[in-house]
Amino acid sequence: MADQIAGQSPGKRAAAYWFIDGLPEIGFGLLYLAWSVLGLVWGSSPNSAWMKWAVVAASLAFLVFFCWDRRILDFVKARLTYPRTGYVRPPKEPSQKQPDPFLSLAEAPPPLDENVTYFRMRTAFLFFVAMQLVSMTTSGGSERPARWSVPVVMMAVAALEYYWTRDDARPYSVWSSAAIAAAGWLTVAWELPARSTAFLPLLIGGLWLSAHGLWSLVRYLRANPRPQYESVPR
Repeated sequence: MADQIAGQSPGKRAAAYWFIDGLPEIGFGLLYLAWSVLGLVWGSSPNSAWMKWAVVAASLAFLVFFCWDRRILDFVKARLTYPRTGYVRPPKEPSQKQPDPFLSLAEAPPPLDENVTYFRMRTAFLFFVAMQLVSMTTSGGSERPARWSVPVVMMAVAALEYYWTRDDARPYSVWSSAAIAAAGWLTVAWELPARSTAFLPLLIGGLWLSAHGLWSLVRYLRANPRPQYESVPR
């Protein structure tokens, strides 16, 4: 990823550096893993009030992180990665406003800030959408989604993860995205309770994001050891 960052503009370089330690992927990945595991267990005990509220708590934790991910990650980075490589300004969501070509130079807006990323909506949130799509394939009064739903939906997710992230601050290769589709097909052999099946997209997304994030974090920590400050004698 460092080679991809080197040739970018300063704004895009700043956005890419936000992901170099893997923490954004780890954050969303671990929350998806916790949410999906609780959902899978809840499917085995559908009448358990404790499990139901645990799933609700996990979904609320995801919502909080989704809304304030940059502030939360900025707090973590300040204690883990900023001391190693310096401060990185969190990227913003891309603005939908386009500069008006008919404005005079005096009225022209400031240059477009390229320190932006679609990661939250086009990468992380896509697995939540996949869960909803799988849930919608139930029919005939059954709570069990269609058997084909997870493989087909995850194939679509894999294609979008590759296509949508090609020009983003955190791109993913064809082979990396293909792993999502492969995981979707592997779930066909997994017999689960009806209610548990809908949580499989979150499980796949959590594993995929966490794997990327942990790999990036290990490489980052090895390449950037924490500086040792010597105490100054008085």
